[in-house]
Amino acid sequence: MASRSAERRENGRRMFSYRLPPVASLASQIKRGPGRLRLRHLYNIEFLLSVTDPEKKYPFDFVCHTLTGYRPRGGETTATALLAGAALRGDLITLAEDVSASADIEATAWAERVYSVCELARRFDVSTKTIFRWHRRGLVGWRFRGADRRWRLGFPEHCIRRFVAENLDLVTRGSAFSQLTPEERSGITARARALAESGHKTVNAVAKVIAAETGRAVETIRLILKQYDDAHPRAGVFNRSELRVEPDDQRLAVWEAYVDGATVEGLAARFDRPLAWVYRTITQMRARELQARQIEFVPSPEFEATGADASILNDPDLAQPYAPLAGDGRVPKDLPPYLAQLFRLPLLTPAGEVALFRKMNYLKFKADRLRKALDPETASARALDEIEELLAEAGRLKNQITQANLRLVVSIAKRHVSAGADFFELVSDGNVSLMRAIDKFDYTRGFKLSTYCSWAIMKNYARSVPEQRGLRERYHTGCDEVLATVAGPAADDHEDDFLPAVRATLDRMLAVLDEREQTILRHRYGLDTGGEPQTLDQIGRSFGVSKERIRQLEARAMARLRADFESEARQLLGA
Repeated sequence: MASRSAERRENGRRMFSYRLPPVASLASQIKRGPGRLRLRHLYNIEFLLSVTDPEKKYPFDFVCHTLTGYRPRGGETTATALLAGAALRGDLITLAEDVSASADIEATAWAERVYSVCELARRFDVSTKTIFRWHRRGLVGWRFRGADRRWRLGFPEHCIRRFVAENLDLVTRGSAFSQLTPEERSGITARARALAESGHKTVNAVAKVIAAETGRAVETIRLILKQYDDAHPRAGVFNRSELRVEPDDQRLAVWEAYVDGATVEGLAARFDRPLAWVYRTITQMRARELQARQIEFVPSPEFEATGADASILNDPDLAQPYAPLAGDGRVPKDLPPYLAQLFRLPLLTPAGEVALFRKMNYLKFKADRLRKALDPETASARALDEIEELLAEAGRLKNQITQANLRLVVSIAKRHVSAGADFFELVSDGNVSLMRAIDKFDYTRGFKLSTYCSWAIMKNYARSVPEQRGLRERYHTGCDEVLATVAGPAADDHEDDFLPAVRATLDRMLAVLDEREQTILRHRYGLDTGGEPQTLDQIGRSFGVSKERIRQLEARAMARLRADFESEARQLLGA
C-alpha cells in the first residue's frame, strides 16, 4: 500500500510544471518535508495569493518565508531574486495542486464540501470553461482522491468563498452572462452586413463596433460572424460572391485568362478595354507575381564584391566542367532506355561543380535583388524579362548539375529495392530528393555534392519506402490481380470463353470513369500496351504532370470502381 501511495504521489509530481525555477525548487523541498505540514502549506499558499498583485514583483525571501516560515538557505542571489507577480500567482496555483496531490487527501473524508469543476459550474450557472478561467485568475483548487482512487481537481468551500469575496464583480458578471438568442444572433449578422456595405472591410473593425453597441465581447462577435460565414459559404457577410468588382479583381481576371492562353486582343474585346490597358495590366500582374515569389539561393560574400560578374560568370572552369567519360563508351545490352542514357552522361569535375554552383546561386542572387527593387505599378516589361531570364539560366544550370548526378540516385536506389517495390519509382523519388538537395547545397563549405545528396536521398528513402510498403499492404484488394489477368495472355483452355467476358465486364466498369482516368488505368496496368504496365513517372510525363498527381488520380478512380462494382469484382475474383 505504501508503494502504491508513493507511486500516485510520483505521478502527481510529473503532472505539474512551473514557470519560475525558485518556486519549482521550493515545491520539491516542501514535498520532501513532513506530511503533517501539507495543510499548513496549502493555507499559506491561499494567503499569499490573497496579498500578491500581478503587476508587482516580490523577493523570493518573502515568498519562501510566507509559505514555510523559514528563510531560504540559498545564496544571496536566490534570496533577493525578484519574482514577477503574474508568474508567481500562476505558480502558486500550480503549487497548491502539486502539494495537495502529495498530501493524499480523500474527497469523501474532507470536513467541508468539495466541488468538482462541473458541480461548481452548475452552482454558479456558468460554463466549465469559465471555471477554468477563474482557476487561472486565483480560484485555488486541490487535488483530491475520489472513491475510485483517481485524482481529480476539486474546490473546497473555503477556497470558493475567498475567491468570491475577492472577485465579486467577476463572479457576478459570469453568473449574469446569458447565451445569445437566435434573434440576437440574427440582429448581429444583419448589423455586420450593414457595416460591411458602408465601408468596414475587416471582421475586426465590424466586431469592435458591434461589441461596443451590444456590450458583448469582441471575440464573441467574431465567433458569431465566422460561424455564419461557414454556414453560408457564398452568401455570408465577408465571403459573399455578390461583392462589387474592384479594379484589382478585374486585373486578376485578365491575368488568369492570359495565363490560360488568351490573346491580348481577345482580352481587350472580352473586358472592353484598350490594348494598352491590357498590356499594362499583364505587366503589373507579372510584377506582382515575381515580387511575391521567394527565390532561394546560397549567399556568398563574393556576390557583393566588385567585379563579381567578370569573376563568376566568366570562370574558366565553366567552359569545360565535365570529366572525360570512363571506359570505351559502349552501353551494355538489354538495359532500359533510362539507364542506357545515363551511360552517356558525363560527370562533373570538382572545379566544374563549384563553378556551376557559384554561377547558379549568383544568378539567383541578382534576380532576387532586382525582384526586391520592383514596383508593380511602374515596372517595365524589360525589367521583368531580365529577372525571368536570370532565373531561366539558373534553372538550366540546375538541370546540368542534376543530370550529371543521376547515376548517384540509381546506385542508392538499387540498395533500397524490396519485394513489390518499383525500381523506377524509387529512382523517381530519389531524383526529386536530388533536385531539392541541389537547391540547399552550400558549395562555399568545400564539401562534395555527392556526399550531401547521398544523405538527403537515403533520408528520403528511410521515410518513403516504409510508407509505400504500408500503403500497399493496407490497400491491397485483389484488383491488381484481376487487371493483370485481363492484360496478360491466358494460360488455360478456356481463353475464348473467359477473357472476352472479363474484358467486357472491365470495359463496362471503366466506362463510368472519365477519359483521363480510363487512360491512366489502362497504361498503369498494361491494358492497352501488350501487358506491359507503365510506372507513375512514365504516365506523368505523358500527361505533363507529376507522378504524385497520377497516383492521386489512380487512387480516386480505383476507389470509385470499388464502390460502384463491388459485386462484379467479387465475381471476377471468384471466377
